[in-house]
Amino acid sequence: MNARRLALAAVLLPTLVAAACVDIELRRIGPDRPSRPPDCPVELIPQGKPSYPFVDVASGTVSCAKQRNRCLDEMRKQACVVGADAVYGFAETAESIYIHITATYAARKSP
Repeated sequence: MNARRLALAAVLLPTLVAAACVDIELRRIGPDRPSRPPDCPVELIPQGKPSYPFVDVASGTVSCAKQRNRCLDEMRKQACVVGADAVYGFAETAESIYIHITATYAARKSP
């Protein structure tokens, strides 16, 4: 019975690790902005740009295993860190089990 559990764990463990994997490469490209609170509201705009005056503050790529929503959650989280109000202009690719989303992070322009 122990050998059977060990074999099952050996099969499931790599799958669980891959499912939890999220990687981000983010570069600041504009003025530094103060971070916003965790879970701040962030507008995701896959195509096009924000409808209000904005300044680009960062750009980067998020990579995640299998689940696009995991990538989107990480993009929202990082947008709050860099002080962005929106993430726009998605370029999505897939490689094996990984999804890669490259986008630009933007903050509302101050009046």
